Amino acid sequence: MADQDGTQAGEATVAAMMTKAVLTTTPEATVEEVADQLHHHHITGMPVVDDHQRVVGVVSEMDVVRKRGRTVAEIMTASPRTVEEQVPLAEVADVLMKERIRRLPVVRHGKLVGLISRTDLVTFFAQHQWSCSSCGATQRGLEPPGTCPSCGASIGFRLEEAPHGM
Repeated sequence: MADQDGTQAGEATVAAMMTKAVLTTTPEATVEEVADQLHHHHITGMPVVDDHQRVVGVVSEMDVVRKRGRTVAEIMTASPRTVEEQVPLAEVADVLMKERIRRLPVVRHGKLVGLISRTDLVTFFAQHQWSCSSCGATQRGLEPPGTCPSCGASIGFRLEEAPHGM
């Protein structure tokens, strides 16, 4: 059973760190409109949704700069990879790094509910730590350590807020 923040015993999920207020665009928007949005909001890309909030593409600053077209539909990456809220953050990190992408739209029943980015993963890493219930030693990471680096325990890690600046 997931907590309110999307964490479960032994894992942290997309729900814990995704951005819920997501700027989107439509396939019919012009390239100029999306370039203005990216610039104005200081973002590098956004999901493209249809009238039913289904993700039909992703458009990035690279699409705007490198591709030719008049509408978002002509330059976007169609049928992008998406992720569900309950997916562990470590799994999302693997996808983002291996596929060299910056963001994944988060969907529930096929409809957009958020966005998870590499920046969100760094924020999670900076703000959370795993604490050994046996000895109290802590370690940062997207998933609990296999064994405690201090006492060698292999079970009983709690996810907690990390002290700032450490």
